[in-house]
Amino acid sequence: MGISEILTIIFVTMKLLGKIEWSWWLVLLPEIIGLAVYVLIVVSIIVSHNRTNKRMNKYFKDMF
Repeated sequence: MGISEILTIIFVTMKLLGKIEWSWWLVLLPEIIGLAVYVLIVVSIIVSHNRTNKRMNKYFKDMF
């Protein structure tokens, strides 16, 4: 369990107990940020893989 999950559990608990009066999107912001970072990493890996694939295909096509 990471820091964003712990913060989310704390924030949701505090929101449900009435200790904070934040909006729900702010309470869930640690998870939203974590999801955005995960999506960014996955997209960058896919883009990097596609670029490498194109270069390798061009290289081997030129060789043979």
